[in-house]
Parts: sequence; C-alpha cells; structure tokens
Amino acid sequence: MQGIPCRPSFRVLTDEQLDRIHERSLSILQRTGIRFDSEDARKRLVAAGASEHPTKRDVMTFPPEIVEEAVRKVPRNPTFFARNPSWDVTYDGEHIFPYGGGGDPKMIDLTTGEIRPSTIDDVQKAVRLGDALQNNFLASTLVVPNDVPAGILPLKTLEAAIVNSSKTVSEVAHNKQTVDYMMKMCAHVSGGTEEFRKRPFLNISRSPSSPLTYARGVCDVLIRCAELGIPFTVVPCPICGATGPMSIGGSLAQQNAETLGGLVLMQSIEPGLPTVYSGRVCFMDPRTGRDLWGTPEEAIASVAMVQLSKKYNMVADACGMTSDVPRWDMQMGLERMMTILLPALAGADSISGIGSGWEGASSLEMMVIDNEILNDVARVLRGIQIDEPRFAMDVIDKVGHMGNFLAQRHTLEYLRKDEVRVSGLWDKRTTERGNREGSRPIQEVARERARKLLAEHQPEPIDRDVAESIRNVVREASKTLL
Repeated sequence: MQGIPCRPSFRVLTDEQLDRIHERSLSILQRTGIRFDSEDARKRLVAAGASEHPTKRDVMTFPPEIVEEAVRKVPRNPTFFARNPSWDVTYDGEHIFPYGGGGDPKMIDLTTGEIRPSTIDDVQKAVRLGDALQNNFLASTLVVPNDVPAGILPLKTLEAAIVNSSKTVSEVAHNKQTVDYMMKMCAHVSGGTEEFRKRPFLNISRSPSSPLTYARGVCDVLIRCAELGIPFTVVPCPICGATGPMSIGGSLAQQNAETLGGLVLMQSIEPGLPTVYSGRVCFMDPRTGRDLWGTPEEAIASVAMVQLSKKYNMVADACGMTSDVPRWDMQMGLERMMTILLPALAGADSISGIGSGWEGASSLEMMVIDNEILNDVARVLRGIQIDEPRFAMDVIDKVGHMGNFLAQRHTLEYLRKDEVRVSGLWDKRTTERGNREGSRPIQEVARERARKLLAEHQPEPIDRDVAESIRNVVREASKTLL
C-alpha cells in the first residue's frame, strides 16, 4: 500500500533553531524534570538512569545521555500492521498516511443535519466509511459514544473498529486492565497472543497532563503496552498561555520534553517498540480561555513538530484538518485546508483529523469532504513535472498561431495522466449552468456521497466465531470494569 507521495519543501525553523529547542528540552528534563504519578514508572526510570528530584516529590530528572539513547532505540521506518496485510502502513519518509479524528462527544446527524450526542452507531459508521475512503489509512473511531459506559468504552470502540475495518486500528485505553482486555480481543483475531505480537494491528495513545506530568493511568497504560509489544504513542497537548508558555518556542520545548520523557520510559521497557512523534501544541484564545486549533499558529506549530521529529529520525505525526468554527461556512474550509497543507508540505508522515469538527461536531460528510481536500493536497505535493514530452515543442509548432490544442493527442494523453485533477465532489460548473440546474451546499453533496458509500461498501468480514469471541471478551470486561 502506498500513501500520498510527498517531497518536503517547507520549513519554519532553521537547523540552528531546532538544535536550540532540543537543548532547552534537555535542560527542562535535567533541571525541572517530569512528574510521574506511578511508583512503578519511577522505579523503572531510576533503573534506566534517571534520578529523583532532590526537592520535588515524584519528579524525575533525566541526564541527556539516557534521553538521546532512548531516541536512538526508536525504529526509524516502522510498519504499523493491519488486519488485512494489504493495508499495512510502512512509514518510509516518502509518503503521507492521513487518518481520522477521535474524541469528539458530538455528531452531526447524517439524516437530520442536527448536532446531537454521538453514539456507538456513529462510531461503527465512521469506521466503515473510513474503510471505504482511499485517503484514510487508519481505523479511527472519530467520536466518543455517549451511550456506552465509560469503563468499557475503549473496548466497545475497539470492537467496532475491528469489525468495520481491516485497516490498522488507533485507540486509547484508560488503564492496564483495559489494555489486557484489548490484547485478548486482538489475539482472537490474530489466532493467538504470539501471532498478534508478530503483527500487532493495534496502536494505543495517551496524553501526559501538561505541564510536565504523567498521571498514573497514563503510566500504567504505557508500561503495559510496552510489556505486551503494542505500539504506543505519547501525545502531549500543551495550550500556549494556559498549560504551556504563551510563546510558541517555549511550548514547543515543553512538549518536546514531555515526549522525550515518555520515550525514555517506553524504550527502557521494550527497546525498539514502534512509536511516532505526535506532539500537539494549540493556542489559548485570550478572549475566552478556550483552546484554538484552526489557526495559522497551529499550522506552523505542526510544521515545527514535523521538523523536530525528522531531527530525531522519528515518524512525524502531525495535527491537521482542524477548525474552530461552530458552523458550515467558508471559514471552516479555509482553516481545514491551511492546517493540513502546511504540515503536508513539510513532509509529515501522517496527519490526523479526517472528519473532526470539535466545536462544530464531527460528521461523516466532513470525512468525505476531507478526503477530497486530501486529493487536492496530493496534487499540490506532486508538483510540476518537467520533461521533453511535457514541453510539447512539436505540438506547439503544429498548432501554430491562433490555433488550439483541444484536438491534439497530446492533450488527451496528459489529461489521462492527471496533469489537471478533475474532482468528483467540488462544484466547477459555470454560473449559468448552476442557475439552470440548481445548486446545493457542499455538505449536502457530501452527505449523499457518505450515504452511498455506507450502503455499498462492505469491509472485509471477520469469522463469526471470532466476532463472538470478541463480544465475549467485552462481556467479561463489563463484569470487572463496571
């Protein structure tokens, strides 16, 4: 499987600035340290060479050498496996693998268009639609189902992801018991625990609490994933001006320190555990205090984090496809294109956010629109090819003065080679034709496309006995976790 080809061409930081951020992050780790609310995590870090802070309780400090050693242990071009091997994602540094959002508690109803609390049915449909979209490479759940008890929520969404998609699954877990049950579910699909460990099609992520704190639950999940060989991602999300410095450089250094501290713990347990660099820096609205994502600062911060990940030879997982507007309008489209295009031009390996709405609620029609935005992004990244056939010197000479190229074989040839991308979703009709035939808002067109894909697309099925075994694990977990 191939992602979207990319050629990194955009930077916001010089090499010298990247070095300074790295040095300041090491200074934070060595002087200020990171708090770990887990005795197990602190013991493991001491064994790895970290030290307890002389005056601050539960805070660990890190000498630079163990941080840099942990970075060296991270696999450079990991493969994130899928239930269907044809959907395996190998991060080769030359392609982008976008994927859907997650965590939104609201959904735009596909039938009524009204915003409402999201449900497990929404999760199932989002995963199945993501399985059908060619620019979505991970099975993400998009929304949090409000009709599922919190204690088993990750297990129900994992079940929905496994059943409705054959792509690699991205999930969260609340505690180590949840991870154990997830492992049990996946083992039924793979044919046993050892078979799953050879090809883990699940990756789990959690966020430390900015600034500079790993809660006990985050530590427990990280440790259990490392012990079981499940790829794990640390996702720091400092808010500039609130949980991070107002200055972008300061928040970049802080989130980088939070990432590196987690890497030390992870790689000390399971050297070579696959992971990605997934920092998220967002911005406080000084008028309200809320966090903002669809801003130019967010876009360039994502570029900076792509550059940091490349400095460490790690997979760059960027924040993208974001918007803060609570309605469908021009602003939403502008913000989404801005926040996806810049990290894509910077050479991100993966970019999140397909379908995410946050303030305006997530939606299946937005997944369709974002997939089309990514088609445009792919065309931009492909750039302009320059070779002798494309110069068309003989054709220009043949057509001559005041002629036209419409009937030339060269024109048809390069139309077929996608010299100009023809979108199946964007409205490119003339004003006269639009007035004659009638026009609809883009979300209505996308809603129709989403319904069609959901009606026609059938994900690769799993064996009925395996599906029942997964359900039995969820039932077993319900008795314990609830």
